[in-house]
Amino acid sequence: SAGIDPNDLEIALSSNLADEGVQGGHMRGRPTDSEMVILDAVKKRGPSALGNTSRSSAPQMGTDMNGSMIVGPRDRVEDLLSSIVGLDHIKSQIRGLRRSTEIADLRESLIPYSIPQTRLAIATSLLPPALSDASTRPRSSHMVFVGNPGSGKTALARLLAKTYHELGILRKPKFLEVERMDLVGRTPQQTIAKTVEVLEEARGGILFIDEAFTLGMSSKRSKLDIGNDAITELIGNIDASLAGKEDDTFPLIILAGFPQEMQNFLAANGPLRKRFPLTFEFPDYTCAELARIFIDLCRAKGFELEDSLSVKVLSDLLERETTPEWRAERNGRVCELLLTGARTEVRKRIRKATFEEVEVDPQLIIKSDVENVMRDEFK
Repeated sequence: SAGIDPNDLEIALSSNLADEGVQGGHMRGRPTDSEMVILDAVKKRGPSALGNTSRSSAPQMGTDMNGSMIVGPRDRVEDLLSSIVGLDHIKSQIRGLRRSTEIADLRESLIPYSIPQTRLAIATSLLPPALSDASTRPRSSHMVFVGNPGSGKTALARLLAKTYHELGILRKPKFLEVERMDLVGRTPQQTIAKTVEVLEEARGGILFIDEAFTLGMSSKRSKLDIGNDAITELIGNIDASLAGKEDDTFPLIILAGFPQEMQNFLAANGPLRKRFPLTFEFPDYTCAELARIFIDLCRAKGFELEDSLSVKVLSDLLERETTPEWRAERNGRVCELLLTGARTEVRKRIRKATFEEVEVDPQLIIKSDVENVMRDEFK
């Protein structure tokens, strides 16, 4: 399933293992030649050959470990990651999980799990350390996303659903976003029933609980912390899924919210915190990142930008016309506000041009449009 011819790989490994034997094995902490063969083979293999990995077949140029040019199918996972601006620390985590998945798939293709244990031990001993561990396909842990409004938490969670499905970690590219009202009812019984229903609906994909800290708040109508029943039900179902190792349809759960509120919420709910070992912080976007997001958003909506509206120019305008505090309250939403205002400015120019009998491109945003919006609306 790893997309590599086992015969070719066996020849390459045998040759390199012999060389390593002559050289006295490999140095601790450094990859052997055999391991480099494995990694090179993984890198060269077509992404579509891996179970549920990339389904696109458009050609893509790349280089192998020796710097030689190779041509292969497009890398769907990298395409997805490159569609998100910033958040490099989270992208690195996804790439690491991808490498683990590919190694597990390669090992499975070389040594099927169905062979007898005696033969398995012999076959495993012939593999380099990179593949000798009896590892299975990795499963991602449940996560916590913390960041200010508009910092990309929901967008990245949606991308994870697609990316993890491409890697075969999730059964479906499904993304279900819920909040307190979707989990909490008027009574403990209703809350448990709603929570179970949501978990069932999200099976095979990602369950994204936005503003999860509100589960720890009591309702105005009742002094009872009914949200705690939802928390207890989540914990129970997570534990049950871990006990049933064959159940690979349990959703990957992501708790999201603002930094301080989430910190207080998780500190007060230790048992829940233990079930979510991964925490990702979403920093506020820089002006340069906001400029890139704005350009991408304009193109996605069918607009073109005047040549003078480069990332540098847009970044400088944002730096001059807004404050860090104002941007932190909005982050990516700044771009949506800017595009909405720019479209209004374009319509103004079109109406004015009607009387002056001049032509205006209705899909072109010029520098003065952006400057007017920032000066008049970004306070």
